[in-house]
Amino acid sequence: MPDQPVDTILPVSGAGGHMAVAPHAPSVRSFDVSAPQDTWLDAAGQALAADGAVLLTGTGLAGRAREVGERMLAEVPLLVAHHDALMAYDDGHMRHRPPGGGEGHVAAFLGHPAVLALCGGALPGPRVISYHGHTVLPGSSPQPVHADWEPLWPQGGHPPFMLAVNIALVDTGEHNGSIEVWPGTHQLASQDVYRPGSLCVREDLLEERRHSRPPERVAMRPGEVLVRDVRLWHRGTRNTSGTARPMLWLLLAAPWLRAEPSVLLEADVRDAVEELPVEVAAEYVGHPVGALSEGEAR
Repeated sequence: MPDQPVDTILPVSGAGGHMAVAPHAPSVRSFDVSAPQDTWLDAAGQALAADGAVLLTGTGLAGRAREVGERMLAEVPLLVAHHDALMAYDDGHMRHRPPGGGEGHVAAFLGHPAVLALCGGALPGPRVISYHGHTVLPGSSPQPVHADWEPLWPQGGHPPFMLAVNIALVDTGEHNGSIEVWPGTHQLASQDVYRPGSLCVREDLLEERRHSRPPERVAMRPGEVLVRDVRLWHRGTRNTSGTARPMLWLLLAAPWLRAEPSVLLEADVRDAVEELPVEVAAEYVGHPVGALSEGEAR
């Protein structure tokens, strides 16, 4: 029987029949980064190390996020036209280039001080190696539970080598494809966790983990930022709304990691990006950057 992704917490078997999984308090912690750094940074770093994900609120990015979200929604017909080339794991989840432009949003997203402070604590001297959009179309299927990067060592228990950063561009929740995370699973990373030939987690391990520490969906407002270890089990969920759900996705890697960068930016943002206190492994081009940039529509 083919693997069937599960969109909700399954019932567990107990004496006398089936019962629902007991309610639990969300364990993905959120931190208001509009407060002074010394009031939240240490605790956020500890939560990221323990749980593999933290949510940053109060970033001041809401206005820019909404503007970019509107631009990405306007490009949805282009995504649909190139659906097969852009699919990320499952039907309706599109990975693509985010909008460019010289309005200042690119540098604001790539170099937010709170995000860099948190990521720099876990990965001294990180560099941005990927900057993409991820749009979930209406009617999408849930993705399989997966990790974003293969483990570098045979067994788990090692420090992080790469962090993913998701920036919400619209209100994101249960009905339009919020991200589901499996807290603490970054500590389980090994080659034995995944199905052969993929980074999708074995179904038997999902069921074991579901009973001990269930997954959680992360609701986000525009401008809020989810920082997570790339080894963390997660997935994009089903979009049952009538509107696409856009989001931004960055990867920040340890400086020693050999990874092919994928950051395409317009030449007119180069000065602002190169002034950021983080290395961005970017290619700068003289044409507009958007969902399908020049040479990427196949």
